[in-house]
Amino acid sequence: MILLPALIGAALAAATVWLLSRAGMVRSGIVALVVIAVAGFWPLFAVAAQDDGQIVLHMTLFAAFAAAAVFSSQIGIAGLAIALIAHGVLDAALFTTAHPGPLWWPAFCAGYDVTFGVMLLFSLRIRRST
Repeated sequence: MILLPALIGAALAAATVWLLSRAGMVRSGIVALVVIAVAGFWPLFAVAAQDDGQIVLHMTLFAAFAAAAVFSSQIGIAGLAIALIAHGVLDAALFTTAHPGPLWWPAFCAGYDVTFGVMLLFSLRIRRST
């Protein structure tokens, strides 16, 4: 149950980075928006579950990742890639807890976030070597 959602998330992230790259849209502002958007799903699930404790926790985490996205956008793509990877690690950790979302969501989101972040870092390395 964990592998397929993670692989689908990774495939969608790879497609997203590829499309953004092909369109010349890999910019700090767009990647920051992705970081903020992926962080917004957990509060949504917490609200849907009507769990006050989870709402507070996930709104706090959302605020931290949104702030990291804004700060990292000033640093550049590498900082945003690290924020995405950090969010993916958080998602993987949430898989082991009583989280408010669907059972498969942490694996999917971790696969998406980590793949997106790693591909961004890899694309920076390719650009520097050419």
